[in-house]
Amino acid sequence: MSDKSDSLPEKKNYKNLAVLLTILVLPALFIFFLMTGETKHKVLPIMYSLRLPEFDPTFIKASGCEPNFVDSTHRTIPFSLTNQLGETISQEDLRGNIYVANFILTRCTQNICPKMASEMIRVQEAFKDDKNVKIISYSIDPTYDTPKVLKEYAEKYGADNSKWHFLTGTEEEIFQQAKCSYFLPAEKKDTYVNIDHSERFVLVDKKGQIRGYYKGTDLNDVDRLIHEIQVLQLEDEQ
Repeated sequence: MSDKSDSLPEKKNYKNLAVLLTILVLPALFIFFLMTGETKHKVLPIMYSLRLPEFDPTFIKASGCEPNFVDSTHRTIPFSLTNQLGETISQEDLRGNIYVANFILTRCTQNICPKMASEMIRVQEAFKDDKNVKIISYSIDPTYDTPKVLKEYAEKYGADNSKWHFLTGTEEEIFQQAKCSYFLPAEKKDTYVNIDHSERFVLVDKKGQIRGYYKGTDLNDVDRLIHEIQVLQLEDEQ
């Protein structure tokens, strides 16, 4: 009788341990499955494709741009601009890379601009070991933002020069990129303070196709961007 009664506390302890493990492990496994499953099976839309029945290309022409269709899908238009190191960077340098594009001006000290830079740093850090993920920040104030100014700006935010290019050129070249590559607003009025530029981050795949827009001042939307870059990476692997 004593042997049987002595084993009861031991069995109870095992039962409690099993319950505890179930409580701790099953939610973690569920979250892991949910995240990996969503990433593995999620498909990002290819924007501005003639294959999409709801796409109307006339809005592009209304902005004074001609769509750059390749295989029925708009691709970002070619460019040749200068980065913060004085190097010429062209569309060919981005071929085969996923990249995130945005538009900046270094003289902007309002909340929106430092916030965009801080959020882009998070993107850089998330993919710091992946040489095939790049960041392109076009200066919408290119007359002021010389390579020297952009280099100082890059250093201020800890930009990796091999991954993150700050580009300058003529106003015509930069504004054409904004309006005709990415379909983002860009308009210069009387002073740099009144330059109209978007806070959006744009996700571009290895073919130059636009795959998403994200609010560059919103933590949750930038989290979504980071996740969707991973989706594109899996798409390439498959």
